[in-house]
Amino acid sequence: MKYAFFQGCNIPIRIEQYASATRAVFNKFDVQLQVIPEFNCCGYPIRNVDEKAYILPSVRNMAIAEKEGLDLLVICNCCFASLQKARNVLSNDSRLKDELNSILAKEGLQYKGKARVKHYLTVLHDDIGTDKIKSKLVKKFKDLKLSIIHGCHVLRPREITQFDDSFVPAITESLMETAGVTSLDWQGKLECCGAALAGINDELSQRLLKEKITGALNAGAEFITPICSYCHLQFDTTQKNIPQADRDTELLPVLLYPQLLGLCLGIDETELGIIQNSTIEADDIERLKSLLGPPVEEKKKRRKKVAA
Repeated sequence: MKYAFFQGCNIPIRIEQYASATRAVFNKFDVQLQVIPEFNCCGYPIRNVDEKAYILPSVRNMAIAEKEGLDLLVICNCCFASLQKARNVLSNDSRLKDELNSILAKEGLQYKGKARVKHYLTVLHDDIGTDKIKSKLVKKFKDLKLSIIHGCHVLRPREITQFDDSFVPAITESLMETAGVTSLDWQGKLECCGAALAGINDELSQRLLKEKITGALNAGAEFITPICSYCHLQFDTTQKNIPQADRDTELLPVLLYPQLLGLCLGIDETELGIIQNSTIEADDIERLKSLLGPPVEEKKKRRKKVAA
């Protein structure tokens, strides 16, 4: 399998470990992620300013992927939603499609709607499949409790994103279970982290963030796994920048899904960039390692002996 690797704007600059960990994990399954330098911003920053100007950048990205004959694998939730929004709009508006194609034609591009937009979790769950993932596991976690926060953009509106059930998402839960992780049920799991308000109303943004941290910790979380890159920045950057006097709780360390799955696949924590998460300390990494069970092959041998 081969995909055009769409990282968006934030990840290559501010969360590079999200991309490097994803690449390391997909390499284990012989999935090629092609970086395309011609990709541009998905258009999200001007979503509420000019609808046409918002859609055009995403259409251009998909036209580039079409030219390469590739589907897009996306790791930023905002980009995923923007690309899916553009696909949806143009599938119902042929006049706008023709207008935007006339602009793209100046670069020798054309949008036909052939390139599919796939979230990396869907590729792991559906295209690779949990059975194949399990066959590649070196170890599984035995007692890791964490809270997932999906973010707003990947789940809603369901008819646009087509990712998972907006109220009872199962894909991420299934992938966590595959790695032996206990995904906690906690208040705030499907709510906004407050990132969208940063720079507009910082007080409210931080209040929402602190509510999520408190909710996750009260549920017994040792780590939090944001699926959205903006959620990651909230929990991994803004959380640490909240003055100690204003904090209601201890720091809740952040661990990305490709990082935790990568550990189960036997990938070194340096390659996964775990220490690049600013809320992660050396003690947290040692704690993670201690929560990894015995080698999977060893467990299989034990079962065969018992059966004999």
